[in-house]
Amino acid sequence: MNTKIKINLKRTWVLVICLALVLSLNVGLAIAYSGGPPNGRTNAPGESTCTACHSSFPLNSGLGTLAVSGIESTYEAGQTYDLTVSLDDPSASRWGFELTIIGEDGQAIGSLTDVSSHTQISSTATRDYLKQTSAGSQNGTTGGVTWPLRWNAPETGSGDATIYIAGNAANGNFNTNGDRIYAISQSWSEDNISAAPVQSVASAVLRQNYPNPFNPRTTIAFDLKETQMVRLAIYSLDGRLVKHLANGLHGIGQHEFHWDGLSSQGLAVPSGTYYYRMQAGDVNETRSMTLVR
Repeated sequence: MNTKIKINLKRTWVLVICLALVLSLNVGLAIAYSGGPPNGRTNAPGESTCTACHSSFPLNSGLGTLAVSGIESTYEAGQTYDLTVSLDDPSASRWGFELTIIGEDGQAIGSLTDVSSHTQISSTATRDYLKQTSAGSQNGTTGGVTWPLRWNAPETGSGDATIYIAGNAANGNFNTNGDRIYAISQSWSEDNISAAPVQSVASAVLRQNYPNPFNPRTTIAFDLKETQMVRLAIYSLDGRLVKHLANGLHGIGQHEFHWDGLSSQGLAVPSGTYYYRMQAGDVNETRSMTLVR
């Protein structure tokens, strides 16, 4: 074997080894972070999100929803609140999140309590973080998941509080490719009223289609409490747009649209589960339906 061939073989092996190291590093990071992301990934002021690694899609670009419930717009000083973080996405089967609650000075306000084996708490000098554990990633669970937590509100005079949450709707392939990252924030002003939920009427409500399952067509309806722009569209299970049903200004009342199982190109789509999504002002709702041919 001449010297040139030996050099080429050596270079080839170096490239193979480097590639293997990169792949193992990506898998290693994915496995490590399944037990909780690093601190500072909540999208709070001065922080980033997990899109630095999970970079396949822009932030908040999927069909999923990230939310927190348990407090409306105000909190009562000294009270304890049981909150729930929920994350759903039609394409995900593994899940993660991280949150922090800070005051007007950017530092932790009140205190977090871990109430589940699916969550854990970690802290820095100025902020506390709640995130999922390895078990809390709930690998193999499709549709959506929830995580419970407890927040002990601060003493009187502490001012407004804001919760920042980032969620990872992962596809379960044990690397950082193909995952959707969501981020939200919600502010609560200090008040002396009870934390009992305030009953409010949404400005728009998306109804379940009927019939469901259906063949050859189904009816999709939504109700509006005020005149507003509405976008209603159908998506496949993998998130691809199938057809727009509505995209414009609609008045108060109920509106019905029919879908005959055809795409925007007039082609018959196969049997299966589809999602229809309504966006109307601040309301963003998604439901599923099944076509059986």
